[in-house]
Amino acid sequence: MKLLSSLITLCTIQSVISSYCFWNTGCPYKYFSNKTPYNSVRGDIRDSAIKLTGCEPVSIWSLIRHGQRNPGTEFGIHMKAALVISDYLKSAYEKGDSSLCAQDIENLRNWPINKDLFDKPFQLTKEGFLESEGIGRRLKQAFPKLLENLESNEYLFRPAPGPWMAESVNGFVQGISSKPLTIESPRTDFDILSPYDNCPKYLKEVKTNPETYAPSMKYQTSSEYLVSKDRIQRRLGIDYPLTPTNITALYDLCRYTSSGITNTFSPWCALFTTEDLKVMEYVADLRHYYKSGYGTPMSELFGQITLTDLLKSFQEAKSGKGRKITAYISHATMMDMLHTALKLFKDDAPLSSSKRKPDRKWRSSKLAIFSANLMAVLNKCNKGPDDYNVVFYLNEEPLQAICKEGVCTWKEFEDKLTPFLNTNTEFCNVEPSS
Repeated sequence: MKLLSSLITLCTIQSVISSYCFWNTGCPYKYFSNKTPYNSVRGDIRDSAIKLTGCEPVSIWSLIRHGQRNPGTEFGIHMKAALVISDYLKSAYEKGDSSLCAQDIENLRNWPINKDLFDKPFQLTKEGFLESEGIGRRLKQAFPKLLENLESNEYLFRPAPGPWMAESVNGFVQGISSKPLTIESPRTDFDILSPYDNCPKYLKEVKTNPETYAPSMKYQTSSEYLVSKDRIQRRLGIDYPLTPTNITALYDLCRYTSSGITNTFSPWCALFTTEDLKVMEYVADLRHYYKSGYGTPMSELFGQITLTDLLKSFQEAKSGKGRKITAYISHATMMDMLHTALKLFKDDAPLSSSKRKPDRKWRSSKLAIFSANLMAVLNKCNKGPDDYNVVFYLNEEPLQAICKEGVCTWKEFEDKLTPFLNTNTEFCNVEPSS
């Protein structure tokens, strides 16, 4: 706590005594919504694993988002187009119109263009592979006795469809074991890793419905966003009139080319003040909230369907027939839905499109980051044959919001998840409203 206070004091002093130069700020804002590098905000399961006297872990279940990847085709096109703005930046600085610092401009001049970023959409990056490998490695070190010498009937690893998913699970398994382990093929039919993909009602009424993204678009007409947009334009000092699409592309250049592994932030982040980054983060939060969070009631149902696998997995392990580890690789959408089903991070009121709430609970920068993960560990204790408990972890930190001190008795765990067994997808067959 003293260290945190010291860092806050240091950051405050620095911001007071000097103009804002991104290259040497001691405390850069590192929350980039669902593109936040995992290592920038994660915990460490080796340090945070809850050790209970008289108890021994017998099974682990986890849902993990894929690691850092290249942007999709459309976003990559906008990012590539935005590179031309760097020429305007250099010209504006030379004319004295820009308030960017000399070193920030130099870093942008020297920034190497990675063509793969634009030419290979969705490809897992080296950072993404290392994120996934690191989770597996730390998990093995935290639970060495449970996870050593895994036999074929003692584990299940499966990704959702997509090459970046396959590479992520490869990295995770490599971290778990030095010997080859079998990885299940993705399922192309209905799957608990993305049940929404086979739901016409959700696809039409939520995912592809412009109304889903209306709150985020409306926020981009709010006074707060417009002030930020004007601040960015003035900070850059360029004649090129920035649109919300341009600003989003520049923001993407910042967050897609920052690294949590090396703890280095992209020089493109220099275009934004901390306040600007908070505004951009909220634009993305609104998209997540209304597409896969509390903004649509279907999110809770899809999350419940996935969590029934956790319940059944631990029930089997409790009966002596289960696996030591189950790990799935999926999407940020699925992570959002799990949180919604568990009623975690729920604000008193829906997120507003007119004003950002700084202390909101729903933060995609913590819930849906690259390699985000929800883990549950089943422990068998020595007080009796039915003495089990379950500990939840979010991004390798104990998740204390579910049960007291982060530890659920077996009854608490079963009572919470058993109702999910009645969840079905019959609502998907209802004719979507026109």
